[in-house]
Amino acid sequence: ILYENLLPGKIKRSIAAYFGLADKVFASWLHSVVYVRNICAHHSRLWNKTLSIRPLMPRSPRNTFIKLPANGTPQVYFILSMIIYLLNTINPNHTFVSRFKALLSRYPSIDVRAMGFPEDWKTESIWKD
Repeated sequence: ILYENLLPGKIKRSIAAYFGLADKVFASWLHSVVYVRNICAHHSRLWNKTLSIRPLMPRSPRNTFIKLPANGTPQVYFILSMIIYLLNTINPNHTFVSRFKALLSRYPSIDVRAMGFPEDWKTESIWKD
């Protein structure tokens, strides 16, 4: 990934700061997104997977983010919340949240708790569309 190839310093900090994150947090998020992309690209199961890559939780993100997942493990919920956070910075008018909720509504038997979603996930600010 290109970000990892940058030398530590001002440029990396500037890119991370654009997203309101520390450099190490941003790098861990990008690594996690690449990891999940590879899971999907190779047709592996993502639905109820506990991910072996552990993205860092931001201490004080500039933008709205979620509470630390109750089980403390990086599951799909945390990764999707990270992606929404990044999308909110890049394009606040994205439709990811509404499209994801529409997808879930087509499959009501899916237990989102198996993906690390807490009971009150729809009340999290980041998940409101």
